[in-house]
Amino acid sequence: MGFEELLEQVGGFGPFQLRNVALLALPRVLLPLHFLLPIFLAAVPAHRCALPGAPANFSHQDVWLEAHLPREPDGTLSSCLRFAYPQALPNTTLGEERQSRGELEDEPATVPCSQGWEYDHSEFSSTIATEWDLVCEQKGLNRAASTFFFAGVLVGAVAFGYLSDRAGVAGCGAPHRGWSPEQHLLDRGRDAAGTGWVPDTGLAMASASCHPALCPRHPQPLAVSKVAAGERVVRRPSYLDLFRTPRLRHISLCCVVVWFGVNFSYYGLSLDVSGLGLNVYQTQLLFGAVELPSKLLVYLSVRYAGRRLTQAGTLLGTALAFGTRLLVSSDMKSWSTVLAVMGKAFSEAAFTTAYLFTSELYPTVLRQTGMGLTALVGRLGGSLAPLAALLDGVWLSLPKLTYGGIALLAAGTALLLPETRQAQLPETIQDVERKSAPTSLQEEEMPMKQVQN
Repeated sequence: MGFEELLEQVGGFGPFQLRNVALLALPRVLLPLHFLLPIFLAAVPAHRCALPGAPANFSHQDVWLEAHLPREPDGTLSSCLRFAYPQALPNTTLGEERQSRGELEDEPATVPCSQGWEYDHSEFSSTIATEWDLVCEQKGLNRAASTFFFAGVLVGAVAFGYLSDRAGVAGCGAPHRGWSPEQHLLDRGRDAAGTGWVPDTGLAMASASCHPALCPRHPQPLAVSKVAAGERVVRRPSYLDLFRTPRLRHISLCCVVVWFGVNFSYYGLSLDVSGLGLNVYQTQLLFGAVELPSKLLVYLSVRYAGRRLTQAGTLLGTALAFGTRLLVSSDMKSWSTVLAVMGKAFSEAAFTTAYLFTSELYPTVLRQTGMGLTALVGRLGGSLAPLAALLDGVWLSLPKLTYGGIALLAAGTALLLPETRQAQLPETIQDVERKSAPTSLQEEEMPMKQVQN
C-alpha cells in the first residue's frame, strides 16, 4: 500500500485537506500586494529640469519653458536636458536681446539637469524616484530597486526554507523528505517506539473529519508503519538529486527554463505599465480583472488539452502579445492596452499552470525539492526582469523583444516535458525512470491503440 491508497482510506481530499488549503491560501492573498509594490513605490511621474526664475504667470510659462528646454523626437519637452543658454524665440523680448548680443546658435548646446528636477505630483505625492532623483542618468538605480526586492525574496526563500526543514526534522524527531506533508503525517502517525497508532495525529484528524459513508474504515497501524518505512530515507534530498538520473535530469533542466521564462515575462509585463494611455491605477485594475478568468480557463484547459499543451500555449500567447505590441504604433494606445491585457492574461495562466504541472512531474520523494529549485530559478527570472527594461537605451523595442523571446523559448521547452494528465503521480525516482515519456501525441495514443487491439 502506498501513501495515495492510505490517503484514500481517510477520505482523500476531504474536509481536513480543504481546511488546510483554505488556511494556506490566506497568505497568498497578501503576497501579490508586496510583489507588485514597485509599480507604485518606484513610479516615475512626469518631470523636467529644475529651472530657477520660472515665471509665476502660467500664461507665459509655456513660452518660457520652450526657451529653456529642448524637444524630444516625439515633440515633447525633454525630461533630462536643458539648453546651456536660453534660446531666442520669435516675437519675444528675449529673442530680440539675444539677437542684439549676437548669441544666436544654429545648433544650441544642451546640458544635463544640474540643479535637479521638478516633478508632477498630481498622481503620486512621493516615490523613491522623486525622493532620490532616480531619473535620467540614475534611472538604472530605480530599476535596480525592484531587482533588490526580488533578490531579497530569493534569499529569504532559501534561508527560511532551510529553517523550516530543520524545524520539521526537530518536530518529527527524525530526518524526512524535505518537510514533505505526506511524510510529516506518517511520522506523526507513529508513537516514539514506532509500533503504535497515535489517534490525535494528522491522519487520524483527517479520518475523524471524514464522513463515515466516505471513510468506511480507518487506516490500520500496520499499514501506516509499512508505508512510513517505505517512505523514509536516510538523508535529506538535495538539489543534486534532481540531476543524478537521466529522466529526472531532463525534467529538471526543462522545468528550470520554463520557470525562468514564466517569471521573466510575467514581471516584465506587470512592472512596465508605461505607454498604455491609462494611469497606473486603471492599468492595475485591468490587469487584476483578467486574472480570475485566466485561472478558470486554465482549469478547463488542463483537464481537456493537458498540462503540457496548456503550459506551452499560454507561454506562446504571452510571446505573441509582446511581439504584436512591437508592431503597434505608439499613437495607437488603445490597441497597445488591449495587447498588454491579453499578455497579462496569458502570463498569469502560464504561472498558474507551472505550479500544477511541475508538482506532477516530480516523484513524491523529491517533489518539494523540485518545486524549491524551480521557484528559486523563477525568482532569479523575476529579479532580472526589471533590469531588462534598461535595454531600451540600446534600442527602444529591445526590452519587449527580450521578454517575448524568453517566453517563446520557454514555450518550446515545455513541449519537451511529458504529459501528466490522467497519469498516476510517481512516488519514487524509479517510477520516473520507468516511465516511457512520450514526446508526441502519436506516441501517447499508441498504448491506447494496443489496448483496444
